[in-house]
Amino acid sequence: MAEQNSEQKLSEVIFSWQQPEYLKYKKNIWWYVASAAVLALLVLWAVADGRWFGGRNYLFAIFLILFYLLILLYEIREPEIVDFFITPDGIKFGRKFYPYNELENFFIIYEDRGIKNLYIDFKNPLKGRLIGSLENQDAVAIREFLLAFLKEDLEREIEPISEKFRRWLKL
Repeated sequence: MAEQNSEQKLSEVIFSWQQPEYLKYKKNIWWYVASAAVLALLVLWAVADGRWFGGRNYLFAIFLILFYLLILLYEIREPEIVDFFITPDGIKFGRKFYPYNELENFFIIYEDRGIKNLYIDFKNPLKGRLIGSLENQDAVAIREFLLAFLKEDLEREIEPISEKFRRWLKL
């Protein structure tokens, strides 16, 4: 029944396109050398220097190593090409459907440097942010359609700092 309901919602697709599941940045050998050196220093600091944590913190060192291995696993795996659908009932990104009542607002960033993205914030801040690449899409038509369902955050005129930081770190 739930699957049938999902298909019914997607029968009225207004905008659709495909995009990578996540951005994968090209990294050279120096990125891996520098990141491994930073990891080694942080692990050494967590294990050797007990002043900051009230004692040696082996659990934090293990967490750092696991986090680094997770980043490396994402490097090995190619991002899947997923569908991005905008419907009157919500937004479908990949396998997940988000009804508009779960979404807080949206904003579109269009810059000369090639950034043309749709950013959608969730009401639950722990869910992060949904990013749609508008490379070959009519951003004005998408904006006008979304205004019927979501508030537009007009104060955001530049790319979020978190996205700039991700691009700078190539994560």
